[in-house]
Amino acid sequence: MPLEISRRLFLASLPLPLVVSAAPAASSVGCQENAWTLKAGDFAGLLDVFRKAKDLGYIGVECNVRFVQDQFSRAAEARKEIDATGVRFIGPHCSMATSRTDAFAQTAAGAAAMGALRIVMSGTGLSPEGNFEAAALKAKAVELERLGRVCQQNGIRVAYHNHNPEFANHNAEIDGLAKSTSAELVDFLMDAGHAHLGGGSPAEFMSRNSKRIFGCHVKTFHGKDEQKPLGEGDFGFEDLAAAMKQTGWAGWIISEEGGNPRYANSAALGPDRQYIRRIFGV
Repeated sequence: MPLEISRRLFLASLPLPLVVSAAPAASSVGCQENAWTLKAGDFAGLLDVFRKAKDLGYIGVECNVRFVQDQFSRAAEARKEIDATGVRFIGPHCSMATSRTDAFAQTAAGAAAMGALRIVMSGTGLSPEGNFEAAALKAKAVELERLGRVCQQNGIRVAYHNHNPEFANHNAEIDGLAKSTSAELVDFLMDAGHAHLGGGSPAEFMSRNSKRIFGCHVKTFHGKDEQKPLGEGDFGFEDLAAAMKQTGWAGWIISEEGGNPRYANSAALGPDRQYIRRIFGV
């Protein structure tokens, strides 16, 4: 009688397929429009910035909302013009102070229609020293979640952008915001330069909250307010790069020359791109 081999045994006898591990995802590298000097509403100038950024090796651009808000009525056409540059629209930068009205929904819808990845939302730190009332933190978290809901309802997400105070007192406020807001509603765009000026540790925030961080602004200073090209200031980002590698983070690394209008410096973007390659490996 011929030996009968079950289908299970037959399949088990076949050689195992070769498993090739996927390479880890790499971060994307962008820059801020404010390295150049533009006038509000100069969309043609903004498109030129996108093209110049691509020539320097950046694949995304972030800008202030004032450079795109007059395009919301023709968002589909504006998106095609942005897409033609070959550079992603990271998103418009807004202020919590000016986003409390119903008009913010129009901003969220317009940004989404233009292909923005996030609305970047800046707030005011609760205390320069990082000492604040629990009620104040709760109120800010509630407002951030409200803005997050408005964004979600209009097809985009919000990413909170810090300044110095949020990282004062051992990252007190930024850690509090991460704990007090829902990951379903609020992402973070960590400004690592401001974090250092506030006396905090962007590397620690990355290690604890990497899944909440959409991107990182990288910029450095001499003293408290003199911005320098990356690698020429009082601090670098080797520890942040190590934290990114350790957590497997692969978000946006964004050069922000001109965070202070006095230091708008497009000439620094080339050296910045070299620094990002050297330190972050992308």
